Amino acid sequence: MRSLPSLTVLLAALLAAAPALGAEVTRVELHQREDVVLQHQRFVGNLRAQAQREGIIVRVPQLYVYFTDQSAAWHLHGFRRGFERELGLTYEHGRRERSMVRIDRLLERTVTPTGETYTAEDLPEADIYLLLYREAGCDECRLVESTVSNWLVGQDGLEAIWFDVWIDRHEAD
Repeated sequence: MRSLPSLTVLLAALLAAAPALGAEVTRVELHQREDVVLQHQRFVGNLRAQAQREGIIVRVPQLYVYFTDQSAAWHLHGFRRGFERELGLTYEHGRRERSMVRIDRLLERTVTPTGETYTAEDLPEADIYLLLYREAGCDECRLVESTVSNWLVGQDGLEAIWFDVWIDRHEAD
């Protein structure tokens, strides 16, 4: 019986020393510029198609995914169960989305919490860039966030830059 506590302590020490699994994720907070929010609210037409092609953000969540070379990979409008499988296949096979808004166009419509601009030239190197458009109190936004977080945990060696792009004023979460 005496060896059981010793074994437990040894296992705990080994687990603590083991390398962390999953992607290395850097999160960045951005805000959609107020003039852009107002401009997008006036848009009339097919919101789903315009969100993907032009980056018109009226409803959230919207998830945009780009590869290391900033090429368009994948877009999610809203939330649907099992989307992480499609995201995983897109990443694994390097599939490109031909008719998706460029990352530089999305970034030029944002500011940092201190009001500074953030451009594509400011992007640190990464394997994948994720832009999650969201607002405070959005349950579907939290579902997308947790699903993507869980997917990233299973992506050993992946370096990701995750942008939380808020379309409303909110208190820090």
